[in-house]
Order: sequence, then C-alpha cells, then structure tokens
Amino acid sequence: MNNKKSMLALIIALISLQGCGGGSSTQDTNSPTNSNNSGDNNSEGNQGNKDNLAFPDLTLNDGLPDLRKDTPDEYEHLAAGEASVNIFNEDAFSQALPAILDTPRLDAVFKAGDHVFRSNHDGQGPIFNNTTCQGCHIKDGRGVVPKSANEPMISMFLRVGDSKGNVDPIYGDQIQVFGTIDNQTDVLAKHNGAIEEGLAYGEAYTWVEYEEVTGQFADGENYSLRKPVYKVKDLAYGEFNQEVQFSARVSPHVYGSGLLESIPAQNILAYADPDDTNNDGISGKAAYTTHPINNEKMLARFGQKAVTASVLQQISGAYRGDMGVTNSVATGEPCTEAQSACLAQAEKEQNKHHDGVDLNNVDLAQVEFYNRTLAVPNRRGFDTENNLWNDDVLKGRSQFFAANCHSCHVPRHKTGEAKGSLLGDVDLVQVSTDTRTNISALQNLVIYPYTDLLLHDMGGSCKVTRELASGEACDSGKSCYYVQRCEGLADGRPEGDASGTEWKTPALWGLGLVQTVTPKATFLHDGRARTLSEAILWHGGEAEPAKQAYLNMDKPARDALLAFLNSL
Repeated sequence: MNNKKSMLALIIALISLQGCGGGSSTQDTNSPTNSNNSGDNNSEGNQGNKDNLAFPDLTLNDGLPDLRKDTPDEYEHLAAGEASVNIFNEDAFSQALPAILDTPRLDAVFKAGDHVFRSNHDGQGPIFNNTTCQGCHIKDGRGVVPKSANEPMISMFLRVGDSKGNVDPIYGDQIQVFGTIDNQTDVLAKHNGAIEEGLAYGEAYTWVEYEEVTGQFADGENYSLRKPVYKVKDLAYGEFNQEVQFSARVSPHVYGSGLLESIPAQNILAYADPDDTNNDGISGKAAYTTHPINNEKMLARFGQKAVTASVLQQISGAYRGDMGVTNSVATGEPCTEAQSACLAQAEKEQNKHHDGVDLNNVDLAQVEFYNRTLAVPNRRGFDTENNLWNDDVLKGRSQFFAANCHSCHVPRHKTGEAKGSLLGDVDLVQVSTDTRTNISALQNLVIYPYTDLLLHDMGGSCKVTRELASGEACDSGKSCYYVQRCEGLADGRPEGDASGTEWKTPALWGLGLVQTVTPKATFLHDGRARTLSEAILWHGGEAEPAKQAYLNMDKPARDALLAFLNSL
C-alpha cells in the first residue's frame, strides 16, 4: 500500500473543545505509564514484510523510548496513564481524574464546576446559541446536528466573516440564533426585526441540507457521503458583508483538555514543518494567539482552527459568544456596535454585579478546573488479565502506522508542568489571586491523544450564493437566502493563523465511545460524517493520499483500521 507519504490526519476533526486550575500539591504524579517499557525489539520488528505490516520504530519528541509500529507500548491501553478511567458507558466523558476524586478538597471544586457547567446564568444574552455549557458539549462530548431544517442549531453554529479573515461588521464572528426581548428568551430571528422594531431578535436562522455523493472502493463496495449545504435566512440586523463566508462547527468534546494544555509547547513545535522541508507532504503549522489576561503570545492549541491557548481562554470566550455571559476575561457583550437593538436590551440586564460582568470569577475558575480535570476513558480491545490486544485492533494499528497517519495524529506525548489558573487558586467560595498552585494530577504523564495540535491544509474551496427556496438566483429580500456550498472540508473563512482550508488535528482518544455517550453524534468539525469511514473519505489536500490509500484497501484491512479507531 503506497500511502506512506501523507496520511496527515486520517481522521482530522473526527471529533474535535475545550475550562480553573485549582489547588493541589506541586508533587509530580508518576505512574507505570511513565516508565513506558516498550519491550525488547523482536526480529520481526524491522523487517517490513507485507504480511505482518511491521515497520521501523517511531521516534517521537517526548523523550521516551521509540514507539513500536508493530507492537503497542506496554501501557498503551491506559489512554492517559493515571489520568484515565475504566468507564465506558454514557458517562465515560464526565469523570474526574482519579487523583482529583481521591482528594476531597479538589473533588469538591470539581463537582462545583460540574454544577456551574450545567447551569443557566444571570445576565445571559441578549443574543446566544445555548443556555448552558452542557447544552453544547453534551455529557462533556460532542454536540449534534439538528435532524431537520425545522430545528434550530443549539449544539452547533455557524461562524461568519469574509474570505480575508475579517469578522462581519454587523454580525461579528458568530451567528447567534436566539435573542432576548424583555423577559422572553429563545426568540428566533425575524427578517429585519431588530432594525424595524428595535428588538433583540436572534441574528439569523441557520440550517443544513445534504446532497448525496456516491463512490466505490477499489474492491467494488459502494459508499455514500453527505455533502452539506448551509443556508441562512431571516437576517434580523441587515445584510452580511459582500464577501461573506460561513464555517459550521459542531461543539467538540471537552474531556482531556487539561492534559493537552499541559503538553510542553516546545514538544508540539518540534512536529511543525510549515514549509514541508522533509518533503513528506505533511506541513503542520503552529498557530499563535495573545492571551487576554497576561498579554503573552502563546501557542494556540484549542478551537477547531487553533485560536485559543488555554482552557481558560477557550471557556471565557465560549461563555461570551455562545451564551452571552460576560466575564472578567471576555468582558464585552456579544452585540456589535451596529446592533443597537441588542445593545439596548443589554442595558436592561440587572445582574451585572460582578465588577460589571455577568459571571463571577469563582464560577469561572471552577468551570476551568472542571474542564481541566476531566479524565479520559481507557482503550478498549485489550484483555487486562492476559495483557493481550484483540487481533483486529493490532492489525488496524499496523494499518494506521503503515499509512503514516501518525505524522499528524501523533500517538504519544508526555505532559509537563500544569500551571495553576491565571485567575488564581479556587475553592468553593473564593479565588485566591495571589496563589497559582500547579495541578499535579496532570503533570508528567505519558498520554496517547493521537494529535499534534497543529494546523493542516485539508484542501477544497467554497462559494456563497443568494438563492430563493426554489434555487433561483436572487439579490435581496426576505425570501432570498444565503447559501454556501463547499468542495472538500474547506470553509473558506480564515481564522487566527488558519486559512480557509486549514484545520487543527483533533485528539482521537475516546473516539470509539462518541456514539455511546451521544447516540445522535456524528463526526468531523461540522458533523457531516455519520461514520468513521465517511470521515476518512472526506479527506483531501495534504490527506488526499490517505483517502486514496483507504479506497484501495481491501475489506479486511478497512475493517481492521476501523476496529483500531473504535478502540481509541
């Protein structure tokens, strides 16, 4: 199989974030995973014969022994070492790190953060997408695509901007589908309603329709894909900019975020190769952002286009943008200066008693701690009594490495220092701004997230048109919709350091439990893929050879690869 050159991200955005670094001792956490004894190399390990798909060992930038391509690490079934749990039901993504659970003081903060994560907040709105964090990140996992055009998007949304990366002058960077009129919430958009009536309607109504794309594997088996077509109507505050582009986002999972935040930046940067200097077809690019609290330029590792540097930055922005809940990190209302009706409604809010914002720092810090200390479920397909992997998982793992998927979905990392929250240490009643105690439960762990946290070009292009419901072209008016069609995975909307065709490699751990936790969940950044197989078949750009390799695999090889992915 000639697919070694560019598997890029065999499953980029199959799932794809992202919460107070509370107090704990600074003692390092060690586990059997840290020793990472990969075992002796056997004579088959470097032969590369076609039957057993054995290949040279893989040197990763984690300071650990080489990762065997034909034999898993001794403790690879522990997805996050001592930060992983053996829970595989609908609550698999909602567990505290064992070390947190065993420390009553920290467990209390975790539970308090869980409560805030699930709660409505005073001062919400005037425009928003959902009322709680949990409403988007269902059971701490993925959101879902509405089952019909008659259901508003509540755990997915459309970002908006132009082809140059500028936000829309009227609508900002995100379409909030709900508005607030006096005491009535969840008010959907009405065409020109905010302009003509001066009321804070939702900004616009958004939905997705699908066109079928069919094809065949090399062995003759047929497949069918859903190609999304995004539509927007009932603009309440006026027209979009003339070069408008939309980017659909299904809310990603949040478990494991604190571990990803704790990977040393230099270890991630070691995988970056933006100019493809080694000519392997993979061009991982680092993204950067300025942190809103300390104004430091930092490596961005959260968000589906890598636009935030920390869990705190991610959740504070989500509070403001998704829920209309201002806080000390993201202080401004989601209204733009052009939305006078929204601003007028914001002035009516009576709950800005937390230094002028809606959410107090104790709640914000507790939610950050909760997000950072969510555990990762262990791998399936491993017999712990006999220390044996299922044959299909082993074969699929070999397929994964043979195809060079690990060039972007880097299997293994080691966490470093897990600094306390920039807000300070939190307990149940206050934040101590003069102390920042490291979260030792996140430190010095060998983890297997399968991501490089870098940007990769997935190819494609997008076009936005104006159409009537019949499909005829139009220029303006209530019945004239905005319609975006894209080839491939592109969204046409640059964001931060990412272009309109680039996406951050998502972590794959927990992948096989996504639909156990949320049966209606689907895959990729916009949820178009109903199965992992469909997600692979949507790859393009740097990952085009990966898709071709998958298309050319025979049925047993494809099944083995999927078995491996479902074991993650």
